[in-house]
Order: sequence, then C-alpha cells, then structure tokens
Amino acid sequence: MTRACLSASQRELVKVVLLGGLAALFLAIVFKDRWPKREEFRPEVFQEPVQDDVGVPAPFDVAQRGYTYTVRPVFGYEIWGMVASSHYAGSFLDIAHETWKDYLNIKDLCLLWGKNLETEAFRRVKFWNRDFTCFYSWSDPASGRDFSPSHISNNHLITADRAIRTYIKGVRRGDQVHIRGWLAAYGHKGSGVGRGTSTTRNDTGNGACETVYVTQFEIMRRANAGWRAVLPTSLAVIGGCLLLLFLF
Repeated sequence: MTRACLSASQRELVKVVLLGGLAALFLAIVFKDRWPKREEFRPEVFQEPVQDDVGVPAPFDVAQRGYTYTVRPVFGYEIWGMVASSHYAGSFLDIAHETWKDYLNIKDLCLLWGKNLETEAFRRVKFWNRDFTCFYSWSDPASGRDFSPSHISNNHLITADRAIRTYIKGVRRGDQVHIRGWLAAYGHKGSGVGRGTSTTRNDTGNGACETVYVTQFEIMRRANAGWRAVLPTSLAVIGGCLLLLFLF
C-alpha cells in the first residue's frame, strides 16, 4: 500500500499558503486589540452612568455551580462605555475566585466613558486587570492631566442568567457596551464571605469597584471584529498546511 504524496508544485503552493497564514496571524495579533477610531464611537458612551433607587428589589438568592448566594441590591444602575481591559473570573490563573468559591462573578470590565473618550487621553494610557482590580498608568504628564479618574470604573459583573454570562464572556478590549442592573452586595448564603459595591464614581482604592448584578447586557459595537475573525482562521490554515507538509 502506497501513501499519496504532494507533487513539488503542490508543496510550493502549500508553502505559499502557509506564509500567507503566518502573515495573517501576525497582522491579526497586532490589530485585534486596536482602539476604535473617534468616528467609531457610539454617542451613548459619552453620557454619564445612571443610578437611582426606583424599583430596587429586596434581597434575593441565586445559585451557581452548587453554591447559593444572597444578592442585596442597593441602587438601580445603567452604564455605557468602552472596555479598556477585562478579567475573566474563571481564568486558570485566577486563584482568588476559586479559593472563595465565588462563581457568581463572571467577569470584571474596566470601562471608560465621557471625558476620557472625549479627550482621547486613553490612547496614551496603559490598562490592565488583576483578579479584582483595574490598573492604569501613563509615562507623560500631559496624559495624566487629561485623564479623568471619575470617568473610569472597574465593574464586577455578577448574574445567574446563563445567556447573559455567555455573552459577557465574549467581551474584549475596545468593545462598546451597555450594562443595566443593580449595584449590589453579595455573598455566600449563611457565611461571612461577601463583597460590597461602590455607589459613586469618584472614589478610588480598595472598595471603589462597582458590583453590578446584570439584568441586561448589550455589546453595542465590537472592536476589530474582522481581525478577531482572522485570528482563528489563520491558525487553522497554518495547522492544515503543516499537516500537509509533514504527512504528505
């Protein structure tokens, strides 16, 4: 029994496709997290969050992965903004959520809105997230003067709604989102483990994050959707070409 082999011309063609796949992969990695252009911003992201005490429900219990949590809503809350950075609570590197058995917190989104998008100082600022915190820094004084600490917030998103949880997991840097729900404290039912929430956008440091029980979540505009689609496609092309070259 003989094994089929690629001809010389076929191997050359596969190599060309492989190079194309590698080039596409490189470009996708470079551009997938590119900030949106000014004209790509939705008008909603320039407005302030809305917080009120109308129709706030009484504390209620929800279950997630075999654990019951008591949620204590404080205010109704609605925010529009652009994702500067994020942290998935189910990440392999996230030890804190697993240790505390906090499976209700699906993802943290560090959001920018209003003045920070108008001045575009964010383009000169570095953002990153850890398990519970959003950090940012700049290297030039002008960026610090233009950047508004009251127009950025780290949002601990909690919900037991499966569809909303799946949708939130897919959010990436640069996406423009709309979140509605309640600012709320929550914790394991019957235990002392819990987390509160900020109720102002002007605080900083420990406890300054907004904990939001999400009832509605919308990605108003995705950033770099084309390049993000190219990334898995290019990986598939590269993998297929390598298999052809090594097996045939």
